[in-house]
Amino acid sequence: MRLSSIPPVAASLIAITGNILHLAPVSRAWKAHAPSNVVFFPPTLTKHDLLIQIGLLSPSAIIVGDQAIDADVIAQWRISHPFGELHLIRRGTSLDKVRMDLCGSNDIRVVNTPGVNAPHVAAYMARWLTLADGSLPRDICVLGYGNVGRELVKVLLDRDPEVRIKVLDRQGPRPDTLGKACSDSRVSFGLDWHEVLEGARTVAICLSLNDESTHRIDQALIQCLHTQARLVCVAKPDVFSDDALRALATAEGIQLVLDYGPGTLDAFRGRAQALGCSVSKWRKPAPLTTQAAMTEACHGDLDYAVSIQLSLTALRCLVRRKLAHSLTIPAQQADAGAPRVSIIGRGINGLLQAVMLRLANYQVSVYGGHQQSDGASHKQVNMRHLSATETTAKPLSNDYLTPGNQYLAVECNRAGIELFEKFLADNPSIDASGDDLGFAHLMDEIVTLLQRSGVQFMPQYLSPTQIADMSREHFVVTPMGAEETDGLSIVYCSAYNRIAAGGTYAGGTTQGLVWASLVQEIIQAKASAGSARY
Repeated sequence: MRLSSIPPVAASLIAITGNILHLAPVSRAWKAHAPSNVVFFPPTLTKHDLLIQIGLLSPSAIIVGDQAIDADVIAQWRISHPFGELHLIRRGTSLDKVRMDLCGSNDIRVVNTPGVNAPHVAAYMARWLTLADGSLPRDICVLGYGNVGRELVKVLLDRDPEVRIKVLDRQGPRPDTLGKACSDSRVSFGLDWHEVLEGARTVAICLSLNDESTHRIDQALIQCLHTQARLVCVAKPDVFSDDALRALATAEGIQLVLDYGPGTLDAFRGRAQALGCSVSKWRKPAPLTTQAAMTEACHGDLDYAVSIQLSLTALRCLVRRKLAHSLTIPAQQADAGAPRVSIIGRGINGLLQAVMLRLANYQVSVYGGHQQSDGASHKQVNMRHLSATETTAKPLSNDYLTPGNQYLAVECNRAGIELFEKFLADNPSIDASGDDLGFAHLMDEIVTLLQRSGVQFMPQYLSPTQIADMSREHFVVTPMGAEETDGLSIVYCSAYNRIAAGGTYAGGTTQGLVWASLVQEIIQAKASAGSARY
């Protein structure tokens, strides 16, 4: 089930957190299918309205794009949410509009997503650098060799075997995104601004804004360009000095193409007007666009990166909650009036689901037999030797997303191991075999403890129709096969009261208790929401 580019497990982890205020641009798919605790507002929301919404929603996390997070916003946020760590996620790279000092003193953790939009921005720049006949200029100057600069160089080299690229990189040649040295003879590196820009006719500006680059492109550098130069800039326009803007405004043949967020472009227009060189009156019209990082594909990648960060936070909170309570399978049966839940499949995942739901005082029934097709349940695995890094997430098309995706997979494994160790410590009869804890013994002991706790094991197999009918009356947890393509285990809500909890890379062992805990909390949250409506 692929509702959007976000892994369903991430969506489910996010669903068990507090309110999340989303102020950044967003993909259509994520906006349509995000959990209900993610509240979307347009990036153009005024500061006054933002302060009101923070007071109303008391969010545990805020996702921003190009907005300013100043002292007023931080103070209001901490007042509305006085306890615990808060999370500010910058959906992008630059943090110059965020009061990092105040975030630190107010226990607000700030995370950005560097490089994720780089392939999309580089592709956009390449289109503006292309000549009318569809070819690239023979010589191109690239200012800045960060994430976007490296991607742009790769794009240009791939497109034209004859292109020559001169790169301004104050740190000299560095490994590119994939860890390979940029040793192509068509690429040269320079350290001197004037030397790199002298006579340049095509210039791509993708500098990071810092103390060195602020106002660094001055009138002298503009005047050393070719008289018919085109500058394609995705850096913040503060890289241009005031006299550089005046020089651009009066130049007969030099054209600036500037792309950034709406707020930054509005500020740029105001700055130019205050300097007496309104952009609308420049001799060579300067296109101001907001398209470089605004494609649906780019939005999807950025949403994915943000979801990874939110998932990691939710995962840590989930594990803390479970470790704070006993995981001892109760010896007594559930209360007669306790809510019911059915689990389809009695493999290791089904048993761990039964454990967590019985701990939540549900009356639990487990359907299905014990056969070789039960996947991980029959593998020869020593449960004492689980590895947090034995599996990694499937690679994604965007190289900048792969490390985060792999990190989430490893953290899920680690969380599962931590929960499993506590589970063994709290149920010593399972651990009586010492160092060699095999699947067969583990499952037999869990079944024995669950039966003593009142869990019913039903040998019959249910058809999809029977499962659907059952889910009209109470919650049903169904397995989801490992053939899913998301790259992480799957947990999501579907029709009526069905919860699908899926196979993992570690065959349902390493991460099993994580997903069982997550399903438990999803069911409890849905049950509470249903009760509140009546």
